[in-house]
Amino acid sequence: MKPQKETETFEPHEEPQAAIGSPQFLIGSVIVTAIAAFLRFFLLELKPLHHDEGVNGYFLLELFRKGIYHYDPSNYHGPTLYFDTLVFTKLFGLETFSIRASVAVFGVLLVILTLFLRKYIGTVGSLTAALLLALSPGMVFISRYFIHEMLFVFFSLAIVAGILFFIEGKPAGTFATVAMSFLLLTCFVVLPFGLVDLFGSSNVYLRMIFFLIEGVLVFFLMKILLAWNEGRATYLILASASAALFFGTKETAFITVGTMIIACGCVVVWQKLYRAVIGEITETWREPIDLTWSNFRLRLGENNDFGLMVMLIIATFIYVGVLFFSSFFTYGEGVGKAFEAYSFWTKTGITDHAYSYTKYIVWLAKIESPILVLSVIGGIIALVGARHRFAIFTAFWAFGLAAAYSIIPYKTPWLALSFTLPMCIIAGYGINELIENKHVIVKLAGGFLLAAAVGGLSYQTYDLNFLRYDDEQMPYVYAHTKRGFHELIAKIEHFADKSGKKKDVSVEVISDEYWSMPWYMREYPKAVFHGQFIDSSTSEMIVASEQKQAGELLEKYGQHYKYVGTYPLRPGVDLILLVRRDLAETTDKELYQMYEDIEPVIVKP
Repeated sequence: MKPQKETETFEPHEEPQAAIGSPQFLIGSVIVTAIAAFLRFFLLELKPLHHDEGVNGYFLLELFRKGIYHYDPSNYHGPTLYFDTLVFTKLFGLETFSIRASVAVFGVLLVILTLFLRKYIGTVGSLTAALLLALSPGMVFISRYFIHEMLFVFFSLAIVAGILFFIEGKPAGTFATVAMSFLLLTCFVVLPFGLVDLFGSSNVYLRMIFFLIEGVLVFFLMKILLAWNEGRATYLILASASAALFFGTKETAFITVGTMIIACGCVVVWQKLYRAVIGEITETWREPIDLTWSNFRLRLGENNDFGLMVMLIIATFIYVGVLFFSSFFTYGEGVGKAFEAYSFWTKTGITDHAYSYTKYIVWLAKIESPILVLSVIGGIIALVGARHRFAIFTAFWAFGLAAAYSIIPYKTPWLALSFTLPMCIIAGYGINELIENKHVIVKLAGGFLLAAAVGGLSYQTYDLNFLRYDDEQMPYVYAHTKRGFHELIAKIEHFADKSGKKKDVSVEVISDEYWSMPWYMREYPKAVFHGQFIDSSTSEMIVASEQKQAGELLEKYGQHYKYVGTYPLRPGVDLILLVRRDLAETTDKELYQMYEDIEPVIVKP
């Protein structure tokens, strides 16, 4: 029997499930999105800020208060997180909830975007994939973290989705139109700020006029774009912008992009090998269009359309990248430093946070086991069936990226989210294929696997995010600040109120380890982080390190201060709070008594 010839037409294949706009799918989508939003926003301030969150908060404070952010390749990744969070803090205040909400919203958007893959992994598949992402313990945990990872993962899917929808030839829908409008507003935001500054004025009315001009400009640009082939170019432009933001979020973007390119080649090779060995590919439901290079090239158009499309893609990528790395054209050196990041990452990727090749599998098996198991099943179904190019691509994307990150010595739990995303998608595809199978036993097996996965993930997510969020035995809890740290901040606030000075109270932090304390002291102008012993007899409070400084505190501060308590910062790091005698409570102790609370360090022979 001869292999079936590949089609290169734009005629869509029929999906056997209900119509795309079916009430059942819409209701399911609303429920899944609601679950994702609840898990990401409920009690968002529950756990204290992690060390990395505190450092990110420092950069944000500089941007929020002084309007200054200078990208430094040696410090904590790219600029997109800070400018994204700046919007949230300007709207909702400089609060812990605001900074974490700026990340949590991308966790919800990731789930929503997955639902748009329905034509490629099926109705049940897209709902399942979205639900797995909504319930994933790691996805929830890191969505509640003020770090770069969730933006990074979202932009990776946005690149894939944009290219898919472009090849499919979808007219620009509501979400694409809104996203494109927001992108243009961001690109031209320098107008109301930069032009006003040129006039040497901070006049609010003048700024409003320029905002209006920007809005009118974006409106007409969108009219032109939507009139051009029904706005289909929007998807590829958004994919290009997402790629720029992807690289602008973390320097490890090249690993994902490289894996995606290799995965595309693997799809072609796999299907050719399959046809050579097995023969004809069974004709069942497939993607709405054959995802081939030929069809992608056809969508780019000919002559002027082709030239304009290529120019728009390149210009978008360059402009958005320069916009963010240059801090909206205020720090030109940032563009050059974007390329320096890779030399820094190469060094840290070999020496820091080094673990064995199997570490990610161990972490996933412990906390994401349902996703791991279902992704393997989905991958096998995709490769054995060899019918759906997107499913094959996703299988290679998921396991290829897992292999790439496993080879690199540098390992942190949140890096696993990059391949947990495609694992959830291929797992959804696998469940779709099982439940849509004509054999009842196979259908029941698919339903059972899905129910077991949802139950297991629900418990693991609850346990990790709301009970054991600072338990070092949990994989995603990585050198996290202990919940007892909140007690230290509460005590400082108590003595600040008692002194009558409120937030003008003096707090001398002499411990050399204190992150994320600066974030919690952001409104205390006289909170000074020395990192070493100082002479002090008038400051209201002193914060010291138990492990490094407890032995000398009595001699230095015993005459003027009393001991309030010892509070955990993170594993192996505890902080001691001293308060000036005239502010001390009757329950506070003399400094020599604090040694009763400190457990002796036993040195093993």
